[in-house]
Amino acid sequence: MIIFRMHGISQAAFDSSGAFLQPGRWHSAGTRIVYAAEHASLAVLETLIHAGGRKMPPRVISRIHLPDDISVESAPWMEMPDSQSFGDAWVRDARTAVLRVPSIAVNRMESNFVLNPRHADFPRIQLGNPEQFVFDPRFFLAG
Repeated sequence: MIIFRMHGISQAAFDSSGAFLQPGRWHSAGTRIVYAAEHASLAVLETLIHAGGRKMPPRVISRIHLPDDISVESAPWMEMPDSQSFGDAWVRDARTAVLRVPSIAVNRMESNFVLNPRHADFPRIQLGNPEQFVFDPRFFLAG
């Protein structure tokens, strides 16, 4: 399976320092995880949502190859802070290297993926070369 991660040009695709410093839907601050998306378009949409309408600095998008035999746990939708507690326990217990979660950005019709860099299977996850991504300027038109 191929999933996608959008990140800064100077940031490594598997850099978990941002998640460590800031909480997210599926983790608390102090937890190292990496977020990715089922589709490139969802990775873009999630990035735009977090930008809050501000123009984005240059970004790249990386393909992430999950081995066919890697275990992927699926989580049902849950509100915060329950989702954060769930994700923190998932990382701490090292149940799987990959957690599939519903994306609120598309009404839970597509999935995001959370990667646990501390899991023993994490090194088996292969990273493709980052590709420069240019945002359509219409995303940032002043209203």
